[in-house]
Order: sequence, then structure tokens, then C-alpha cells
Amino acid sequence: MPSITTANRNRAADAVTVRLNGGLLRVYTGTPPVDANTALSGNTLLAELTFGATAFAAATNGTAAANAITADSSADNTGRPTFARAFEAGGTTAVVDYRAAFSWIASTAYAIGDRVVNGGNQYRATAAGTAAASGGPTGIGATITDGGVTWAYEGVAEITFSGGPSIVQLGTVTVSSLTYTQSAS
Repeated sequence: MPSITTANRNRAADAVTVRLNGGLLRVYTGTPPVDANTALSGNTLLAELTFGATAFAAATNGTAAANAITADSSADNTGRPTFARAFEAGGTTAVVDYRAAFSWIASTAYAIGDRVVNGGNQYRATAAGTAAASGGPTGIGATITDGGVTWAYEGVAEITFSGGPSIVQLGTVTVSSLTYTQSAS
């Protein structure tokens, strides 16, 4: 199996993220495409945010963290986000897709398929219910119980939206964290 050096992972991550300078981050509901090359099909645009002139800081250990992203102060539609697609400036050339997630919130009702971030990890609800009053999902299993919700671990968080678990039309949508990681293999 090939292995990429850290220096080259940083170069690769920086080469991808520079494409997002001044670009757009569009948030959608519906079934996510297979990859960023796949055209959207039946997805509803919930919000559109704007990357800064320098979208990401330089990568370290293959991971680049986004600089401040301008919020969407008037969301296009109401819905539970399933993914976000990042575009170059102008909004026509897709660069990368992200699984969408909100920060975990205590005592909140979650639906099957909702994604949350807790402790830097991302989880997907596999059984609907109301989250516990404290704690949230932890661990890396496929059946993590949190109050009345069952979660499955999906990996390290990629993008975290503030608020949740839904985007509300005409509401403000903000990103609290976003990273791009270049794999070592």
C-alpha cells in the first residue's frame, strides 16, 4: 500500500484548499451524491456560505482548517442538512463534498440520519429519539446509546454547523469548524 509523506500530504491539501479561495459552501438536504464528481439529483439547497479570500490556513499533518466563513444570514429553505459541497469562486466548479453535521445538543429530538459532532467525532442517528440531558455520543461503535437516540460513529468531524438539528428558512447558518484532510494512503 502506498504511503504519502507528511510534507506531501500538506502540499496536496494546500493544492485542494487554495481552489476554495473566495468560493462557496452550499448546504443541501436529500441523498448525498456518491462523490463530488457526481451531479446533484433531487437535492434541495438549504444555504450558501462564502469562503474568505484565503479559505484555509496552511495544512499541518495533512489537515487544513478553514479560516472564517461568511454566514448565510437568510437560509434558502428549511430542512435537515445531509451534505455540503464546496465550490470554486463563481460557484460552478465543485471541489469537495462534506458530510453535514451540527454540534450535539442535550435533550434534543433527533431523526434517523441526523448527524452530530461531539468531542471532535461525527455520529449518525440510526434510531430516532431524544438525546440525553448531558454527555452525548462517545466511542467508535455502530450502536452508541445516548438517551433515546442510537448513533453510529462515522469518523473524525469534517464540518460542524452551529445550532441545529435543522436549518430554518430565512434563518442564519454558520459554520463553527471545517477541515480538509489529505489521506496518508
